Amino acid sequence: MVVKALSLRQNQTTLSFNHNNALNSTPTTIQFQAPSMLTNTTVWQLRDRDRLLYDIALRIRQSLDLNTMLQTTVDEVRQFLNTDRVVIFRFHPDWTGTVEVESVGSDWLSIRSTTIDEPCFVEGYIEPFRHGLVTAKANVYTAGLTPCHLELLTKFQVKANLVVPILQGEHLWGLLSAHHCSQQRQWQTIEIDLLKQLATHLGIAIQQAELYQQLQTELEERKVAEQTIREQAALLDICKDAIAVYDLEHRILFWNQRAERLYGWKATDVRGKYAADLLYKVGDSEFQLESIQAVLNEQGEWEGELHQITQDGKNIVVESHWTLINDEALNPKSILVVNTDITEKKQLEAQFLRAQRLESLGTLASGIAHDLNNILTPILATAQLLPLKFPGADPKQQQWFQILETNAKRGADLVKQVLLFARGMEGKRTDLEVKHLLAEIRQVVKQTFPKSIDISLDLEPNLWTVNADVTQLHQVLMNLTINARDAMPQGGTLVLTAQNITIDKYYTRMNLDAKVGDFVAITVADTGMGIAKEILNRIFEPFFTTKEVGKGTGLGLSTVIGIIKSHGGFVNVYSEVGRGTQMKVFIPALQRTKRAPIEAATLPTGHGETILVVDDEAHIRSVSKTALETYYYQVLTACDGINALAVYAQHQAEIKVVVIDMMMPGMDGITTIRALKQLNPHVKIIVVSGLSMNEELVREVGITNFLLKPYTIKDMLVLLNKNFEHCP
Repeated sequence: MVVKALSLRQNQTTLSFNHNNALNSTPTTIQFQAPSMLTNTTVWQLRDRDRLLYDIALRIRQSLDLNTMLQTTVDEVRQFLNTDRVVIFRFHPDWTGTVEVESVGSDWLSIRSTTIDEPCFVEGYIEPFRHGLVTAKANVYTAGLTPCHLELLTKFQVKANLVVPILQGEHLWGLLSAHHCSQQRQWQTIEIDLLKQLATHLGIAIQQAELYQQLQTELEERKVAEQTIREQAALLDICKDAIAVYDLEHRILFWNQRAERLYGWKATDVRGKYAADLLYKVGDSEFQLESIQAVLNEQGEWEGELHQITQDGKNIVVESHWTLINDEALNPKSILVVNTDITEKKQLEAQFLRAQRLESLGTLASGIAHDLNNILTPILATAQLLPLKFPGADPKQQQWFQILETNAKRGADLVKQVLLFARGMEGKRTDLEVKHLLAEIRQVVKQTFPKSIDISLDLEPNLWTVNADVTQLHQVLMNLTINARDAMPQGGTLVLTAQNITIDKYYTRMNLDAKVGDFVAITVADTGMGIAKEILNRIFEPFFTTKEVGKGTGLGLSTVIGIIKSHGGFVNVYSEVGRGTQMKVFIPALQRTKRAPIEAATLPTGHGETILVVDDEAHIRSVSKTALETYYYQVLTACDGINALAVYAQHQAEIKVVVIDMMMPGMDGITTIRALKQLNPHVKIIVVSGLSMNEELVREVGITNFLLKPYTIKDMLVLLNKNFEHCP
């Protein structure tokens, strides 16, 4: 604040100064009337007053702390006036008020923070003060005050007072008051003008301070709100559900990290784009979204299952919950969408429903077979009696008798197969070595199958013993090998294998029919035409066949599953169209000497190494991840070859081994392996496949680590450990 001019005239003194303050840069002029004759004392008083006014105004404008500013004012004014008390009183909305700040001599009563509620004071003075009234009472007892007003001043020990209103435009904020308590006092014009000028400064400064405080409060509230939003966003990101926010036209506004992982798109890539264009196949979205929007508009929320696609084109099923979000005026402004991936759940449900369907068919078939047996028994008996009753029948009649008996026997055999599917048959079970049975089957097949089919036998040494009906197992293996032959009309390779396998809990999560325990696994694998996915779930149903009419009854595989289930085992099928089929039957192994269960501590464990698991089956990725993390590995996953390359490129320094499935949509396993080797020629890879013949194919690209699906965690851990033995 720079003083521009100070002029003393006979009738008027003017102090004009310009202050370059951030809050108010308007030049301020202070004027007051002086007596017609100025004495030396008066001149010095004017100078002191102007200096005080300048100092206080400067301090007021330099401070944005309201309490400090007000306290400074009353302290300086009391010293200048040499009076007993100076206070600043603030009105409340109901015109009561409180003494905000006070400067008081030690001999007098402190009234700071006192609340004043005097109706007579309000009625008599509020309007005049609002219009700028200044009161200077030299003697409160002779000033004609109302009794209640005089009582109030007496209570505060006041004998003379000077009161100036503090205004903010037309708003009466409070009062600046000087109290003389020791005696009466005649207030000078110069003193009155000082308080009037200070009240004007205070009105402006208080308004600025309050605006500043309001701004600070708003900024603090905004910081708190932003912090809350950040915390909520962090919670949304660690949420296991994919969370998105759409506008009313289904453009994406928000996309959490789980949505990024589920769908493959980054939040920056999808923001502002239509969900229908990203998450649905062409033609699928229109009906789904229209029906959802109709329910949403009517009820405010919708939930159900949606079939969607990911960035790489993979089909997924999500459990979706949509909620309409309204603004403060209760008008719809956006849509909150929470999606839970239930693809794995739906796959397991499909397995369960297939098992239920087979069980229902078995119950039905069992009832039919019982009735058919009752019908066929007298027919067969009659057919065998007719030649005895008519020994002189001519050759034509004898031929008819033979046809009748033959077809009755065929019917009985057919019923027997239906019963095998329905509930199995105990038969005569003995302890047997599977290797002898397989050797016999190989011999029969080699003699009867076309020469264009190569047959090989691969047996694990020291195969465990099983307790089974040898005739029924013989029938199982013959049915499987005949199906393999029929799948290779142009020739191919038929491989019979047997191995000991211990099923663990992780394996059972990949196959609902599997049980924990020791098994002998017998595999019949061919290089034929394969089985399409759409019929793979039906191949065990009785009378279902893809063969031409007259070339199959549709009971071969249903008989197989019936016999194996009756032995406490299960069947696993893996097939690729154009590459062949692998049928694997698991038969419980005998435990003549009880072996200790495999404990976690006996299996090789990791030391925090990172493994990348690549498989298009969500439940296999999930099970493998859980199992490996249990044994102290860190696991990254990818749903196909393209995703695998992206993940590997980002985490190449961390990933020690890549476990990759052979058959995946888009980029298959072999192509992915070649691309990975271009990124890192020394990358360690374990190939997983459901077909054993794929082992030869992966050897051609330099991979020797091969794991047959479905695998146990022991198989995986042993193979990983083998790789890490040579790692630095």
